[in-house]
Amino acid sequence: MLKARILSTLIGVPILIGFLFLGKVPFFVLTVILVLAGLDEFYSIAGKLDKHPIVSLGMLGGASFCLAALLCGERGLTLTLAFILILILAAQFFAPGKNDLSDIAITLFGSLYVGFLFSYLILIREMNSQGPIVVLLIFISIWVYDIVAYAAGSVLGRRKLAPQTSPGKTWEGAIIAALVTILLLCSIFFIPWFSLSHRILLGLVVGLISPFGDLAESKLKREAGIKDTSSRIPGHGGVLDRFDSLLFTAPIAYYLFRAIL
Repeated sequence: MLKARILSTLIGVPILIGFLFLGKVPFFVLTVILVLAGLDEFYSIAGKLDKHPIVSLGMLGGASFCLAALLCGERGLTLTLAFILILILAAQFFAPGKNDLSDIAITLFGSLYVGFLFSYLILIREMNSQGPIVVLLIFISIWVYDIVAYAAGSVLGRRKLAPQTSPGKTWEGAIIAALVTILLLCSIFFIPWFSLSHRILLGLVVGLISPFGDLAESKLKREAGIKDTSSRIPGHGGVLDRFDSLLFTAPIAYYLFRAIL
């Protein structure tokens, strides 16, 4: 398991960073691939809970949010949300056996949870000329936070953060990880335009928000009685397992940086 995890990281991280700096279209393509894979995992969880979402429409919605973010920016997300909402609600009349209100709600929620939230990475990247660096900093911050939270929680953890949802997470691990993330960001010297206050703010966003993304996904898995959302990423599980914290962090980070940069 550990070897597979290390190998996946050594292969996946350079690919992710490479697509990030290749240009907006390659990064858009990679984001759509991750969104579709994440939606497949989300709707598979719904299936285990005896729900029947309209998967094709949910995936169309998820990809549409990414396209709207690329072509129209933040304004495009609002227009796409209205379009997808109307489309999914109207589809209940033409999808035999899928008229249950909960199925319709899950279809829309999946599109929002994965597609809408993931699309903020595209918004951040295209925010200004520093966008790709900001995205990279978010990735690094979350990776460091996750590693430190796990290690510190395993060694020093005493108080459970959310015992009914994720028994392995502790307050000690979360606090130490947040502090280490802030210290790491403050020690990065190759980005002169990224002020000390900006670094501290990003560290706080990661430290305060990313645990909720992790816990939300853990709640879904606990409801479905599964350990991982899939085995797509050896040693890590699925796309949702690997990027759950990012889904919550990216939108908050976008509005933070839009206000200060």
